[in-house]
Amino acid sequence: MEIKRILVPHDGDQMSDKALMYAGELSRALNAEVVILHVIEEQEIKIPATILLGNDPVTISKAKRSIIRELQQKWTKFVTEKAKLVSSNTQNASSEVKTGDAAEEILRTAKESQVGLIVMGTRQLRGLSKVVTALGSVARKVSESAPCPVMLVH
Repeated sequence: MEIKRILVPHDGDQMSDKALMYAGELSRALNAEVVILHVIEEQEIKIPATILLGNDPVTISKAKRSIIRELQQKWTKFVTEKAKLVSSNTQNASSEVKTGDAAEEILRTAKESQVGLIVMGTRQLRGLSKVVTALGSVARKVSESAPCPVMLVH
């Protein structure tokens, strides 16, 4: 099977940078495109929104959309810069920013973009947590459900 597209989920940490480095090397060897993906996960706010924004659902919804839009702009700039770095050393690189559950968006992007390989970093766990949790929950779900091979970098 020919690998034409390599997906690299990037969450801004060093392990994602390391995975991107490996993906760049593979893309040069395979003449494949690198797709860098960042997923903004919606987080539940611990402080009741009514304290900060009142009880108006429209105001709360507008505030939520504004925060997501700002995060998307910042992450788009970040992954675009990463793509430029990779593009200077490879055939082609692109970037995407999506909102939702990280594992689900990675799997959806892999399927929709007909990705031949996913290269992703794993958390560097130590001690008992390393034994109990060999992979982070996102890496585990992606590696178990991906429509293509997954290379985990640690």
